[in-house]
Amino acid sequence: MYHILPFSGLNFFIIIFGFIIFLHLFKNILNKIISFKMLLFIAIIIYIYFCIPHSEKVLFFLIYVYGVYWIYVKNKYQSTLLPMLIIALPMILHKIDVSPIFKVIGISYITFRTIQAMVDSHNYGKLSFIEFTSFLLFPTTLLAGPIDRSYRFQEDLQKGYENLTLNNIGKGWDILIVGVLFKFIFAECVNKFWLIPIDENSVHLLDMMNSAYSYTTYLFFDFAGYSAMAVGLSMMMGIKVPMNFNHPYLAPNPQDFWRRFHITLGSWLTDYFFKPLYKYLHSFNILKGKRLLIQNLAIIATFLLMGMWNGFTWYFIFSGFLFGIYSAIHNIYVVYVKKGGYDYFTIFPDIISLNLKRFLMINGAVLALYFFSGRVPI
Repeated sequence: MYHILPFSGLNFFIIIFGFIIFLHLFKNILNKIISFKMLLFIAIIIYIYFCIPHSEKVLFFLIYVYGVYWIYVKNKYQSTLLPMLIIALPMILHKIDVSPIFKVIGISYITFRTIQAMVDSHNYGKLSFIEFTSFLLFPTTLLAGPIDRSYRFQEDLQKGYENLTLNNIGKGWDILIVGVLFKFIFAECVNKFWLIPIDENSVHLLDMMNSAYSYTTYLFFDFAGYSAMAVGLSMMMGIKVPMNFNHPYLAPNPQDFWRRFHITLGSWLTDYFFKPLYKYLHSFNILKGKRLLIQNLAIIATFLLMGMWNGFTWYFIFSGFLFGIYSAIHNIYVVYVKKGGYDYFTIFPDIISLNLKRFLMINGAVLALYFFSGRVPI
């Protein structure tokens, strides 16, 4: 069995383009023989079984999470906490490296997608096993997202062959080319000629700053490139995966930054963690009437979860904590200005004020991502 992970090399692109060409050439014939969602399901299972290492673990985990999902949806449980914890348990055990049995490729994204599908089943209806499998194991988004929503993915499956158009081929190709340039040209050049030559163990300030900025640049091109390729190839297959990056380093504040950087993760955490936690914290008498404090507690907890989602090592957690502190400080400042406090940025002309905010935000992000990289010589 030959392992061909998503975007790992030329063989993956050959497989995907072969499937795309097959779909577009024979869509009129296929439409009379087999439904689009069944065809996609079969293709995904074949890919997972023959191309993904330890595919039996992936398929076993799929059955496990679907079992929890099906029991929850069938019985219409009102509380989602217990099934969410049951679904997340293998991911947690994987993060703390308990046993090789929990090392499932794509487990983090599969877990988050399952929780989303489960929580939203009340409003958007349940997924069949075929829809559930295709949503969780869709190859282009399996390893690093973006994190799609099940109801939106289900709509594309129901549209079937209608989305296989030349227009989507053209749009997808444009996005794909940007992704290829970002990941395989820009990111590789930054990594080879800037990041790798730096002595990450050096405690000299200039070396540490150089390491921080080079890593942040590399991370953006690598991750944004991967996400763009996933969006582009998916669109060519008739699946419209949401964009994950939108000029994040032009953001003037933390809130706007997370609307631009890893957009789908930020959106997921807001909908399925921050909002329920914010609502839950209101139930504590000690916090009654302290809306700003509740917001900030929920914000910091959300970013701590983001850090732990990447791993339970201290630098992931501390990076998430820093982003949480940035967001809490910004939240406090916004409330202060709304209540009549002086906005110190109005000292400057609008264009200078905007770019000063961007300067502060990008350097704050660089610091947090420097810790995230694990390259800090501590």
